[in-house]
Amino acid sequence: MNPILPDGMTLRWFGHATFEITGPAGQKFLIDPFLANNPVAPKEWTAAAFLPGAFHALLVTHPHGDHFEDALPLLTGDAELKVVCQFEIGAWLKNEGVRDDQIIGMNTGGTVTVQDVRITMVPAIHTSSIAEKGINRALGFPIGYVLRFGNGFTIYNSGDTAVTMEMQIVRELYRPNLVILPIGDFYTMGAEQAAYALNLLQPQFAIGGHWGTWNGMPPGTPEALEKEMARYPIKTQLIKLKPGETLT
Repeated sequence: MNPILPDGMTLRWFGHATFEITGPAGQKFLIDPFLANNPVAPKEWTAAAFLPGAFHALLVTHPHGDHFEDALPLLTGDAELKVVCQFEIGAWLKNEGVRDDQIIGMNTGGTVTVQDVRITMVPAIHTSSIAEKGINRALGFPIGYVLRFGNGFTIYNSGDTAVTMEMQIVRELYRPNLVILPIGDFYTMGAEQAAYALNLLQPQFAIGGHWGTWNGMPPGTPEALEKEMARYPIKTQLIKLKPGETLT
């Protein structure tokens, strides 16, 4: 694969919705930490992810287990690690022993600068709950993130969502170069809605996540998305990453 990202930037897919993004100055962010029980995550990547100093910050879109399961052990195992999340999720983490100075608990529409990267929380359409003693209770709201790097490159991770006209606002305000969005169907949007979303967003590049994690479930595929994208006059290049692959 020819280089796509600006010099110094990389993106690694652990599988499902867990992505590591390295910025041009070496900033390391992990989106939606689901590692130890992620059946498609490379074992060597997972082991390294739990070492102190592996990341500067976690970005949490919502606290479902397949996005949030390893947030607590990562944060308690690395006193320097920060987490960007919704306010209520931050309060939950604090109650579980995470230090106040590790938590950046903000809310939808807000922007914070972490390691010289401007991170904006944007809306998503999904549910948001956490399992406690076998019972799910609502916690926060689902969101996505826009990351604006100092070199001008912008990444939008939609989080788990259906297609929404909010994506047109993301395009007009932030003009993302790269969009990461779920394509698995069933729990999130599938190929039909994801293609419409890319038509709204018009990025240079796109990556589909949240598919094929458990023996073909969720059932979507990049090939199905590619077929749906052909219905629209968009020039977006679909990057068909597999778990364990790195984009440069």
